[in-house]
Amino acid sequence: MVVWLALAGALAGQAPLPIAPAKPQGLPFLRSYKPVTVPTLRLTGTGRLRGMIQAGNLHLTAREAIALALESSIDLELARYGLVLSDWLVQRAESGGPLRGVTGASSQSVTLGSGQGVAGSQSGGGSPGTSGSATLSGAALIQQIGPVTPQLDPVLSTSDAFSHQTSPQFVLIQSGVYSLVDNARSYAWQMSQGLLTGGTVRFSYGDSYLNEAVPTDVLNPTSFTSLGMSISHNLLNGFGERVNGRFIRISRRRATVASENFKLRLMAVVSGVLNAYWDLALAANDLQYKQRNRDVAAQFLADTERQIAAGAVPTLDRINARSALAAAEQALVVARSSVAIRQNAMKDYLSFRAVTDDELAAAQIVAIDPLNVADGDDLPSLHELIASAARHRPEVTLANLSVEMAGITAEGTANGVLPSLAVSASTSNYGQAGKASPGATPSPYFVGGVGTALAQSFRRNFPNERVGTSFNAPVRNTQALADHAIDVLSLRQAELTAERTNHDLAVNISSQLLALQQARSRYKAAKESRGLLERLLEGEEKKWVAGASTIFALVQARRDLANAQSAELAAAGAYVHGRIALDQELGRTLEVNQVSVDDTFAQ
Repeated sequence: MVVWLALAGALAGQAPLPIAPAKPQGLPFLRSYKPVTVPTLRLTGTGRLRGMIQAGNLHLTAREAIALALESSIDLELARYGLVLSDWLVQRAESGGPLRGVTGASSQSVTLGSGQGVAGSQSGGGSPGTSGSATLSGAALIQQIGPVTPQLDPVLSTSDAFSHQTSPQFVLIQSGVYSLVDNARSYAWQMSQGLLTGGTVRFSYGDSYLNEAVPTDVLNPTSFTSLGMSISHNLLNGFGERVNGRFIRISRRRATVASENFKLRLMAVVSGVLNAYWDLALAANDLQYKQRNRDVAAQFLADTERQIAAGAVPTLDRINARSALAAAEQALVVARSSVAIRQNAMKDYLSFRAVTDDELAAAQIVAIDPLNVADGDDLPSLHELIASAARHRPEVTLANLSVEMAGITAEGTANGVLPSLAVSASTSNYGQAGKASPGATPSPYFVGGVGTALAQSFRRNFPNERVGTSFNAPVRNTQALADHAIDVLSLRQAELTAERTNHDLAVNISSQLLALQQARSRYKAAKESRGLLERLLEGEEKKWVAGASTIFALVQARRDLANAQSAELAAAGAYVHGRIALDQELGRTLEVNQVSVDDTFAQ
């Protein structure tokens, strides 16, 4: 855990607001049908930055700059939403079912038992709890490659209907009346559970009631009940947990992808703010050099004017002195402009509202960390660096995850090549009872209400069993074969991409390591050169005072020193940027700068 990042929230005086949707609260069953609550965007920050501006100046260490940048980076906030979204996508995948976007509609009508009164006989009937007259209309179809995962969440469905109908009768033998009037209601309940192995289990209960105004019924009103259980299962296409669970595994891999992308974005932000910080520090040091050189040139011009007035030097020396001052002032203007540009770049990292924040826009950022170039880096061998980077670089992990997901997808379409063979079995138990019509003498076994009919169903007085198979085999199977070939070729591409990532990683580390060594050598040479030119300038100034030198030689010595100072700073900047780039190539940016992925995500 990173102590300084944990202290950031405490110094801000407020806990970070969450971004993850809050699950609904309430009774266990009812809360499943309430929408989640998604917090609004966090665009205000913690306010810590404003409190750090004192007297128009913002003094920052590199770590403070990183902490402020992590608090206000919109790129990181987008990556945080990607992490939260991936968790919900996993939850969506674990519920099973087809792809998102499939819609449908259904209609309802009263369903009577076969032979239940005149109305049941004329309608052809059916048992409550079966599909009956349920229809689908207006469905939007989305093609899904490979077998479809069953719905893994248990589903409770009910279909209740009530009706009052009057029907003309053209044949009086069955009903005995010219106008059949009936009141009916039906209740159909079903609980279904999908199996990850590729099947579905259903439990059903049905109950229908019929009261009709006819003299021919033996029982009127009547109740018809049914209890049933059925199971269907794939045996070839769509069989097995690995096939039906492939989208769950892919969604979990994508959650890891989102995590690695967040880490990758975090590394980019940290590297970017470090580069901006040291660019500002180098520009500020260069400005100090340029200011000092300008002051020296101005003093030299003043001294030259006095010497000309005293007749000690020729008037022509005034031109050389003024030329040296003009060059120094021009360099100073360029240095000030460079600092201003680096200030704006740094402010963009510290706050995404830097342009509209007047106080921050007017503030001067002071980088207080000293710029140090180490004499050596104490790095392990190249092979060890490459092996370490392969374990820590998000790009390597992402490439490997792409191979895994492509393999899972190809596994699904490989199963999709098989023909469809499914087995199904069901058992149901019916019962019927009613009130004896006037003048009728029905069997006492059928006299009663819904309780009597339900008791018959539980006793299995009227059992029904069914076992069946279904087989479907496309003759040429072109589409399934093409889908599988496409996915296998995509897998090979992913494998090649992973190999290229590992190859590029080794090449980039080798190049960055060599560039870092060269940058340190150039800095060492530039530092020694600047020291030598400082001593040469001191000697030239002493000779000038003694009258043994010319103004041209003195101005040239000062120009050489100014160039050496700029070269030293440029070499130092190259080394610092090279070290930041090497840490990024090795995947050590967060470790070196003590940044925690978990703590940053929680901000």
